[in-house]
Amino acid sequence: MFHFFKKAISSRKRILQSAAVLLFTVVLSAFGMASNPPKDFSETAIPARKFTDAPVSSQDFSRITVTEAQDSHSFSGAFEESSAEYTPYAVSSSAAPESLHHDGRTAWTASETAAPGTAEPGTAEPDLNLLLSIVSGLPGGGLSCSKAEILSSPQAENVRDILDDFQEEGCNIGFVLLDLHTGNYFTFHPDHSFYSASTIKGPYIAALNKFSPEVVDEYTESLMKNTICWSSNEDYETLHWLYGNDVMFDMTEYTAVSDSIIDDHNWYPYLTPKELTQLWIGTYFYFFEETNENSAWCRKLYTDTAESFIGSALDEGYTVYTKAGWYSDWEDIARNDAGIVRADGHDCILTIMSDAFESYDRLEELAAALDEVRELLYYG
Repeated sequence: MFHFFKKAISSRKRILQSAAVLLFTVVLSAFGMASNPPKDFSETAIPARKFTDAPVSSQDFSRITVTEAQDSHSFSGAFEESSAEYTPYAVSSSAAPESLHHDGRTAWTASETAAPGTAEPGTAEPDLNLLLSIVSGLPGGGLSCSKAEILSSPQAENVRDILDDFQEEGCNIGFVLLDLHTGNYFTFHPDHSFYSASTIKGPYIAALNKFSPEVVDEYTESLMKNTICWSSNEDYETLHWLYGNDVMFDMTEYTAVSDSIIDDHNWYPYLTPKELTQLWIGTYFYFFEETNENSAWCRKLYTDTAESFIGSALDEGYTVYTKAGWYSDWEDIARNDAGIVRADGHDCILTIMSDAFESYDRLEELAAALDEVRELLYYG
């Protein structure tokens, strides 16, 4: 009964807020003061700002895209390009497409892309707005990189081989690897929509600690620990019943993610790797940059989490903060993982989403292969 009244009060609060906004708009219109209504936050480009010590290079950059037919196992909304228009950097290649890899499995061709900042190692601190702008503007489709020379490296070739194996098995996969200091990226189908499963619990618990730190007590600490460390659905759902989705509305606004991913009746939404990466950018800044009294305690929960193939692949010489998600039934299938990788005093975010539920070991192999690319993104 308590939960019923709490939810009713929350709903009434949102109705009253909406009515107040409508009344204010009517009053402005009566006096001829109303302007065009604001765009949804998710459609508003974030101004790109340069890393303070990193000039933008005039060098042309290219990316590799994959041309492939959608297989019969793909979701109905597969591989849709983002409708948002972000142009953090207007640097592109004018060269004609060139075949770089084609052996009958997958055709890899060069095409145009925008380039992020070209900061040298150690010269740039992570910048929230710039990183969100870069991720929002990531090219869709196949394999893509902000540093064109990486695409012809043995490390990238290794990633291609693994992706080809997934394709042959009829599995969909997408990932984003983002260097938080240079803004360099390496991606594959970042706009593909996947069932989030329990990986959404990671940003939710971070949001609860960031935006409602006062709710944390001995009882809620236990719920949060079980939600992150053991992926307890019961404890996650209890937190939702107690505190609702207000903190997720705050987190989506903070990270420029459309709040359409939030559903009071479904706490496990569909997400793209791009959206999940943006939520983890917000989580990173809560953990390490814009901290409060709960940050240090909260981030420790993510260092040894169940079923994290990123964590198991990078368990030596790294500190990782991850939350995996896995689920399989006749409709929703997922094997995902996402989080922060800290190595040699350097940070990145790695997001891998898939419907390859049975392929834990292969996804672990992909995470290890992407770590080899990570070193190239930073050190070249």
